[in-house]
Amino acid sequence: MQIMKMLSEWLWGQRARLSYLMLASAVLLFAALGGRDIWTQEHRWADIVFGMFYRQDFLHPYLGEARYYDKPLLSYWLIALVAKLTGSLTVWSLRVPSALAGLLSVWSIYRLGLVLKNRQFGLMAGWLLLTTFYFLFWARTSSADMLNLAGSLFAVLWYMNHRERAGFFAYAVFFCILALTSLCKGLGGAIIPLIAVFADMILQGSWRQHLRPVLFLSLMPAAIIYLLPFLASSYYGGEAYGQSGLYLVYRENILRYFQPFDHKGPIYTYFIYLPVYTLPWAVFLIPAVWSLKSRWKGMSLNTKWIALTLCLLFAFFTLSGSRRSYYVLPMVPFAILLIADWLQTWLARSGEKAASRLAKMTGITFLLLFLGMDVLPAWYYSQAGVSRFAVTLQKEAEKIKPWSEWRVVMLDAETKLNFYLKLPPSVRQYDVSGERKSQTMETLSAAWPISQLENDNTIFVSRKRYAGFLQSRLPGYRMVESAQKSGILSVKSDEGNMPVAFVPYRT
Repeated sequence: MQIMKMLSEWLWGQRARLSYLMLASAVLLFAALGGRDIWTQEHRWADIVFGMFYRQDFLHPYLGEARYYDKPLLSYWLIALVAKLTGSLTVWSLRVPSALAGLLSVWSIYRLGLVLKNRQFGLMAGWLLLTTFYFLFWARTSSADMLNLAGSLFAVLWYMNHRERAGFFAYAVFFCILALTSLCKGLGGAIIPLIAVFADMILQGSWRQHLRPVLFLSLMPAAIIYLLPFLASSYYGGEAYGQSGLYLVYRENILRYFQPFDHKGPIYTYFIYLPVYTLPWAVFLIPAVWSLKSRWKGMSLNTKWIALTLCLLFAFFTLSGSRRSYYVLPMVPFAILLIADWLQTWLARSGEKAASRLAKMTGITFLLLFLGMDVLPAWYYSQAGVSRFAVTLQKEAEKIKPWSEWRVVMLDAETKLNFYLKLPPSVRQYDVSGERKSQTMETLSAAWPISQLENDNTIFVSRKRYAGFLQSRLPGYRMVESAQKSGILSVKSDEGNMPVAFVPYRT
């Protein structure tokens, strides 16, 4: 009991320090950051940034050889910058921008808590956000989603810090933050902070004092920052590229909101995924929301702002015709602030015992996340996975001749192999028609006539489920696969998708 009491003191009590929170954040966000193989969504950022370096064209994103301006350029540029500074494009450099955004988010929610209430509130919110499973998951994943969250939260913090003495500089910086955030994922990077600002102005009754000429003048630097990448894309080679970045901003943000063409989740999507995305702290989210009615009259304006902002964001995303589980991510910090506010009230009534239990839960969650998301994945992928296979294949191929001299053909192979094998974007992927499990010798022969064109300069890369077919078609080849070091790590249910390659014999 005494140890738990001391822990609460170190987390958000008298002995607590922001430096402790930030050090813990750095450990949880950066430890073994490159240890896990890239997963489904990350291959887009890997392929696009690799293609930018390959073509030496950083204004026109391609996914393979297909034009892919579905997202603005900044998230790719940040990865490219890290790769340039470190000297290579690796899984680690892919994820560093997201991890840094996670670090900024933790600092921002602490500072926001400090502005809204007090130091204890800010520290508690910071620890709760850091130990939220899906926050950590996306902060360790290469994508634009954590950049979007961090930029939105930082913009709200900037507004809260400067709302009483706003001038041209404060307005201009605020709008520039919105512009930069919108260049990562889309217009949501501006809409989310503006909803939060709108909620505050309504509660404070301050909207008239901001409607001044200086406000509109301060929009100009942000407009220039936002439009420059799109204008550069159009001016330098835009005619040959054939896609308009600004049109795709409209298509992916405005058109998708009102007339969705995909990702049409049901209306109740976020009723499910907001609690899921706040795990393990969702256990406190329900009572925090339930208590709003009884607490509303006695709540401060700042606390009302947290609740109103969360409600408005929830309504905004729910009213969109396009809904996906992870679209709920920008709401998570505001849900955490609401939880922290409720917990402060609850702890004030419940005393030291409750505070000790909360500290214990926070500490255990931190350790479990460290083991489950940092240590164990890094250990697993050091024993098995696509990265090990790529190393094994390149070593085997180079016993015959340098890797750069081989022609590689991908037969329904996992897309992320392109990144690990450093294959040029021109390498074609030969897919199959229909379900993989239902393929026969006849359907594979029809889909892959190229497999008959064996020669001593070609390596075929595929999945283990097709190994029998390829062995029958490639008698002059030997199969290469990456054996797992331990039978404990074997995942039988996914064995058919394990990568294999066929390398020609040399006599």
